[in-house]
Amino acid sequence: MTQNNLHDYEKEFAKEAEYLDFVYKKMLQSRDSLDAFVKEAREDGLAFVQKMSEDVRVDFSSFSDNMDTFSTIEMKNREIDQMNSRIISAEKLLENVKRSLDAPYFGKVDVDFLEDEEAESFYIGINSFDDDNYAKFVYDWRSPVAELFYNNTTGESAYEVSGNMIEVEIDKRRQFVIDKDTLLKFFDTSVSIQDDVLLEALEQDSSSLMQDITSTIQSEQNVIIRDTKHPIILVNGVAGSGKTSTIMQRIAYLLYSFRKEITSDNILILSPNEHFVSYISNVLPSLGEKTPLNMTLLQFVGRHLSMELEDEQTYFNRISSHEVPKQTEIIRSASFIDFINESEELILQHMDFFNPVLRKDKEIVSTEKILKAFEQTPDSSPLIARIQATRQLLSSNWERRMTKLAQKPNVIDRVMSLPESLQQKFFKELITDDSPQTINKYAKRYVHIQYSQVTRDVRGLAWINLQGIFEKIYFAYTQEVYQFNPDGILNIDEAVVFIYIYNRFIEKLSLTNMRFVLVDEVQDYTEAQIRLLVSLFPKSAFTMVGDENQAIFNANIKFQDIINNFSARSENVELYQLVNSYRSSGSITRLFNRLATNNDEWEIVPIRPAGNEPKIIKVETKADNIKLLEEIHQELDGKALTLITKTMVEADELEQLLGQELLDRLNLTIIPISLSKGLEFDNVLIHNASNDNYHTQRDKRILYTASSRAMKNLYITFSDSLTEFLQA
Repeated sequence: MTQNNLHDYEKEFAKEAEYLDFVYKKMLQSRDSLDAFVKEAREDGLAFVQKMSEDVRVDFSSFSDNMDTFSTIEMKNREIDQMNSRIISAEKLLENVKRSLDAPYFGKVDVDFLEDEEAESFYIGINSFDDDNYAKFVYDWRSPVAELFYNNTTGESAYEVSGNMIEVEIDKRRQFVIDKDTLLKFFDTSVSIQDDVLLEALEQDSSSLMQDITSTIQSEQNVIIRDTKHPIILVNGVAGSGKTSTIMQRIAYLLYSFRKEITSDNILILSPNEHFVSYISNVLPSLGEKTPLNMTLLQFVGRHLSMELEDEQTYFNRISSHEVPKQTEIIRSASFIDFINESEELILQHMDFFNPVLRKDKEIVSTEKILKAFEQTPDSSPLIARIQATRQLLSSNWERRMTKLAQKPNVIDRVMSLPESLQQKFFKELITDDSPQTINKYAKRYVHIQYSQVTRDVRGLAWINLQGIFEKIYFAYTQEVYQFNPDGILNIDEAVVFIYIYNRFIEKLSLTNMRFVLVDEVQDYTEAQIRLLVSLFPKSAFTMVGDENQAIFNANIKFQDIINNFSARSENVELYQLVNSYRSSGSITRLFNRLATNNDEWEIVPIRPAGNEPKIIKVETKADNIKLLEEIHQELDGKALTLITKTMVEADELEQLLGQELLDRLNLTIIPISLSKGLEFDNVLIHNASNDNYHTQRDKRILYTASSRAMKNLYITFSDSLTEFLQA
């Protein structure tokens, strides 16, 4: 940097530092005033409610008094609602200001609107900030103008506002490194994000589950985050390309962009495991948004099926196995789902899919009565319509039966003889009037309570034998009997087909409020699972992210098959490729690039410096293992080392071999690859990468996934001969 350039930089630095100081003080003032307003409003609100309870005289002595009382209460309730709304709004603003105080903004773009006026500066931060006079000091990173900061080079450009393109000239793009009210450095860049800023963010301690990359969103990620034109988006991103971060930023962007139309209740996130559910729930609040409905596919399926399902550990053990039962392969397939779609006539040919409704093992509604009701429905109607009509008939018949039952002398005698304790239990009051009309009213309530489970079963379609329908369809497809788990617990593959059948032929599940569905680690889904999502959310916008190279389970799907299974939507799937890897050092990235199955089509681009070369070490005995781990412990100055194994069984065996005392002393953690997907660690050791342990194409993907967990240092051990996938 020349003397003149240095002088110019110092001059600009002083100018930017002055603006930062100005904005920071404004934020402090805003924080204090908002804090005072919220406290005062809450105190005033409490006093208002107390006064209201004194002012409102409840008088029901006449019709006009009733109306006056109701009118007064309604008016006071509206005042309370308005007060609560103001408090909630102020609290949200207060949270945003407090969050912004850590770093009020991270970027600036100077924009010339081509109107012979001076360029206007827009400072970009995690939240917008203005004062009481609506002077805008910081713009939200999700606002339309912020796209100029993320996506475009300097010079002629444009951005979209409410469907209109605004043509502009970008004079300057500036990035800041800020700590509270202190400006540490800034960069002027002609491209979107300066590598110095990005690498500094990446070099931060990875102890947090996912780093906030709002200030370092890259142009290829930004296109995905802001894409509202394509209803179905599929992202194939290499390890460390920021797929999950992109999903989180996209959710925040959607909630901001459609804030007048949707809330977090209109978004569903399907996470790969319960650990991710927990950690994603902590990320969105840091972006200023309430976390949407967030669960695993296993949890989602469990919500819509009243049968016992396998737990997550059993599920991961099952999909990690090399052996897949033939019947499991069949029910996972798209062809089986296609067969189900054509099975309505098959189901109607075998009218034995009804269960009796029982109460205390006594038959209350027989299968004969259910079949009779079904046969009263129009046979020209679709099966799903006939089932719904049957439910209406059964419900009406059951209501009439309960009315008759309540009139029986023995029921009336039972109600009249109830002790006061049971009267309180059943009716929440005592029977003070023994007139026939009153007793009949209580008898009806009594019967409804006693037979409430029957009512729920009739209305809830418990009389549908879903398993029987499944078995009929499976036998027709294979000419074989399906073998369920003898303990009656369904696995997720069976449950997915059960729900698909239910939604197709029994009753449409009401999920229309979900505007956006986001799926992480989509390569681990089956075709049947994708088809289920398509059928349950026919009008929802989908964003699915994954990495074909990380399809390490026996449940997986090719991205082309995902596209094919969305063909029923008659909408094109927009496919994005993310090839820049931000997680691992250059040397580690180059190693797992060799393991990528499609590296002849595109190459993974490492963003970090080369760093230390991965080390491959032969170990044959327990003593060799311990000696190596102690050497690595010294080499890393006692920092944590994560040992990744191929299977859970191997993880348990290694833990037994080394012992807890050694694990604690050397700061070691053992984790199977099935639980480490999506996570990152500074230092990783891949255990037993021998040729007899890693030799199939699936094993190659496991190695790719395991090695790409490492950020700084990677060690690989083997015995006998090294896997051919790592041989030069």
